[in-house]
Amino acid sequence: MHMIAKVPIAAAPAVRLALFGPPPLIEGEDAAAYDELLARMCAAVKPVDIIDEMYVADVVSLEWEILRWRRLKFTRLQQGVHFELQDFLDLRLNYDAYAEAFSEILADTLAEILAGTLAKNLTKNLAKNQAKELAHQYARSQPDAVKEVGVLLKAAGLQADKILEQAKAQRAKELAREYARREPDAIKQVREVLASNGRTIHDLMVWRLSSSLDETERLDRLITVAEARRNASLREIDRRRAVLGEALRRNVQEVEEGEFEVIETTPAEGKSPA
Repeated sequence: MHMIAKVPIAAAPAVRLALFGPPPLIEGEDAAAYDELLARMCAAVKPVDIIDEMYVADVVSLEWEILRWRRLKFTRLQQGVHFELQDFLDLRLNYDAYAEAFSEILADTLAEILAGTLAKNLTKNLAKNQAKELAHQYARSQPDAVKEVGVLLKAAGLQADKILEQAKAQRAKELAREYARREPDAIKQVREVLASNGRTIHDLMVWRLSSSLDETERLDRLITVAEARRNASLREIDRRRAVLGEALRRNVQEVEEGEFEVIETTPAEGKSPA
């Protein structure tokens, strides 16, 4: 027995709506999701003519605009909490949390210094290896390494504290990203830092929300305007259907009354109906 594939009901209306031009998408938006919204709206409304299709096109476009503003609102709030967490970590991280990053940055800095000051018989790789070992010893506060690194940095016009701040900021940024990706180790570390300072992630969220109320309110107004326009289009569809339905009922009633009159008047021309 051969199976016959069934064509979705919404496929035909979605194709007819192509005459209104390409979907109003911006870079990064999902065209397949828009097509699905259009198909489901057509299946719900079941447009019967071009006017219905115009209303459906408006409703779908406005609904997509609403979803876009809502996504933007959520993204902005999420980004706000992310940056709030990053700033918090930059101020509160313990040295152990970014010691490795500090050692790496210091090693790169020392390698550049040594590459320009070592004798010609030393290779660049040797300078890099020496810088890495020296930075590692400095990070563990070994006196000889601290003294030697201090001399090298001073000769180059650099300060260890600046490199330390750079490493701390870099690790705070990385840790905030790892937390946003929901990596278990990062979640645990962030919670420990927050708890040790008597804070929670919700505290950071409240601080960010309180500083971004104006932007959130503007987005809410845009969403409300788009919703009002969408609802108006839906009401127009309902109103048009009601008008068409009433007109159809009148036409049916007139036809029925006309047939009744023909049945009543025809016997009067001849014999008695009895």
